[in-house]
Amino acid sequence: MALSDLTVDAIRQAITEFDNIGRDAFLQRYGYGKSRGYFLRHNGSNYDSKAIAGAAHGHVAGLQTLSANEFSGGDKTVARRLRDLGFEVLEPSDTPTLGIPFEVGSVYHRQNDIHQVFGGQERGGIATPGDCPFVFLFTGESGEQFGYSDGWRPDGVFVYTGEGQKGDMTFIRGNRAIRDHMADGRDLLLFEAMKTKGNYRFMGCFAFAGWETVKAPDRDRQQRNTIVFELVPVPDSGPAPHVEPIEVNLRDKSLNELRLLALAAAATPKVPSKESQRTYYARSAKVKAYVLKRANGHCEACKKPAPFLRSDGTAYLEPHHIKRVADGGPDHPQSVGAVCPTCHRLIHHGDGGATLNRELEKYVLEIEQVQELGSAVK
Repeated sequence: MALSDLTVDAIRQAITEFDNIGRDAFLQRYGYGKSRGYFLRHNGSNYDSKAIAGAAHGHVAGLQTLSANEFSGGDKTVARRLRDLGFEVLEPSDTPTLGIPFEVGSVYHRQNDIHQVFGGQERGGIATPGDCPFVFLFTGESGEQFGYSDGWRPDGVFVYTGEGQKGDMTFIRGNRAIRDHMADGRDLLLFEAMKTKGNYRFMGCFAFAGWETVKAPDRDRQQRNTIVFELVPVPDSGPAPHVEPIEVNLRDKSLNELRLLALAAAATPKVPSKESQRTYYARSAKVKAYVLKRANGHCEACKKPAPFLRSDGTAYLEPHHIKRVADGGPDHPQSVGAVCPTCHRLIHHGDGGATLNRELEKYVLEIEQVQELGSAVK
């Protein structure tokens, strides 16, 4: 009983069954969850590769179907075997989804649901899989034995201790990934360890707002400088996001003045912040004010005028974060577009949304290049 027993004909029979009864019924019949990466691509359609492989095993003479817990999915197992048989298997980066593929409060198995799908380091508190829009953070594993613990502060900031068990912590590897996640266009996804080994509860998407260094013992019980990150929760894009009116002191500034403020605000903080949450939202407000003024009353996706005016007379458009999959960042002029509500919903939930998002990204980049040249001339 092994994936090496699979044949082309068995895979095709499973695909036919999938088509005949539909995705939900197929997954329910064989006890599989929905794939979050490595889709089998066949005749223009995507199929959950692990479920197809498990069901196809039962179409091989003398063999039975495989349940989800009898084998591992991912690039090194199912994807490799399907490719060996001549099938196309998409990488996670080939199937971008404008949304977080995890539900807040739900429990996931670290190995099966995260690393087998997206890759990344399977040990430690920070996983940075390559070619992936996520940085995975795991809390509750072993921090307290080193004299510190992660958790919520009264001001709504989640403090998260960096990686490094010996000597002073520095901004390399996972620590650098957290600090620079906005510039890199990656979401910070935080998971909390459960009592059952390997299981983690998804706490949500977060943004780096600042940090501080504290003295704490390392693995050898020697005092060292420990990096403690300050993370602000970022909500997923909802059906009707609330967009705050632009502050008067920002609204009255020129486009060039706002751009300079936005670029300064988008820079990664270089020193620890004592008011990380307030500072984070203040930086975000400057970027959004610039982007909305840059649009000059027209949706940067469909190019049509804003659907209506606010009570203060400004055009109603919604800031949309292009590079990251969750609304909320990165807050950088090149990564945020001002779009109408219809285009915003289409990008996040509609057929063709990914294409429109790519077109918007190209358009915004071109605009910013023009703005950069204009600033250089001045």
